[in-house]
Amino acid sequence: MAIHRYKNNPIIVKENVPFNVNSVFNPGVTKYRDEYLLLCRVEMPNGRSSLVLARSKDGYNFKVDALPVLTPEMHQNCYDYVKWGIEDVRITLIENKYYLTYTGYSKYMPLVILTETEDFSNFIIHGPISEPSNKNCALFPEKINGFYWKIDRPSAESRKDIWLSQSPDLLHWGKYKFLAEPFQGSWEQDKIGSSSPPIKTDEGWLMLYHGVRGFGLGSIYKIGVLLLDLNEPWKIKGRTKAPILQPEMEYERVGDVMNVVFSCGWIKEDNGDVKIYYSGADTNICLAETSIDFLLSVCK
Repeated sequence: MAIHRYKNNPIIVKENVPFNVNSVFNPGVTKYRDEYLLLCRVEMPNGRSSLVLARSKDGYNFKVDALPVLTPEMHQNCYDYVKWGIEDVRITLIENKYYLTYTGYSKYMPLVILTETEDFSNFIIHGPISEPSNKNCALFPEKINGFYWKIDRPSAESRKDIWLSQSPDLLHWGKYKFLAEPFQGSWEQDKIGSSSPPIKTDEGWLMLYHGVRGFGLGSIYKIGVLLLDLNEPWKIKGRTKAPILQPEMEYERVGDVMNVVFSCGWIKEDNGDVKIYYSGADTNICLAETSIDFLLSVCK
């Protein structure tokens, strides 16, 4: 199985949201109580983003909740750092709790916020777990060598790399390690960032990442795959030379931001198939299907 776009893409557009939004895109993804959950970014009419849940029994047909489940105003203890919006969540199940990592925006530049939930109704907002400027954070789903690990991108102006760090408690992070940098003269030459929480396979940790290259007056966002060592995740065992998904369809090329495919999450099914949820042109939510075997093969 290669990678195939779902025939009825996009699966969610702003007309499917039962309240007024400018756009819906970049969802975090998980399964909860036999439902597929998408925690979608919605840009509100004031231009600032909140998060709303969309639910599905089959992974294809989703219904969006009537109200956002997380808004900047709910972040009372760290509101100054999310005042301009909360964006692009990744969801990781660790020890029976769901941890959300997402970008908070404010005049202080982007940083990473950590929130936890057990039921997607009640949330504990822990607040920032990075200094600015940082974004694209995803957590590993289990401890490695006794520590929790996260992937993110310190967005320094001079470099656009992916880094790792470790923590004893998910709140205090250190022992930073460089992971990957863009390949110059390639589809990802301007910057890269993590797209999905890693999935554990027999051959290593598999994760999606996005790569960006300037083209004309804009940029093109594409998706690739990394394979990391199980016990030493800073060691790259495999990496795609070419993207597995790139803007080709009109719904990926035309929208609020042209020529973008961007993912924040995926679902591994019991049979090894994978559902990649992604957005086209920062305007909608789409689905592509593939398999773990295919993703491993393109890393080698």
